[in-house]
Amino acid sequence: MSNSKVNHLFFSQIINIKKQFFNTELKLVKFFYEITNIFPVCVIRMNEFIFFFVKSEDHFAAKLYSRKLRSLMKSKKILIIHEEPTLIRLIFSFFEDTYIHNLVLIESPTGDIVDVLFLFNKDRAVAVGIDGRYIKAVNYIFRNYVTLNYPFNKFESYPLELRCSLTTV
Repeated sequence: MSNSKVNHLFFSQIINIKKQFFNTELKLVKFFYEITNIFPVCVIRMNEFIFFFVKSEDHFAAKLYSRKLRSLMKSKKILIIHEEPTLIRLIFSFFEDTYIHNLVLIESPTGDIVDVLFLFNKDRAVAVGIDGRYIKAVNYIFRNYVTLNYPFNKFESYPLELRCSLTTV
């Protein structure tokens, strides 16, 4: 199998996002619904980040309220993410405000790394965040909440990590 076929199979995998609702998440669901009239599918908190996952058909309607949500919770960074069925679409939804040039799979014995390639340093800086906090939050979500439905059992226990790099054309 060629490398492009392996990449295609890997990135087109169906994913599952673990949904855990503790009291804080339930309060955030209620808060989000009261502001937007949209019920989030999942809420994940990681330090100052709050990720609201919404259905694709509700995403643009929810994004209209993002400024209001952020003004009501000034100490938190609120992100509204598409709930996506495949790995590649989920990765792109985490970095929707940037131009991703390519995704490269790097296989290693300790875990797979997805190298997200950017053409411009500004896009990479947005993707990484201040002091790398955003990419750390995204990697936390992939480690703890996202499970890949691997077609082969040999990959089951390996974690997935995202890395942001610059590339040239």
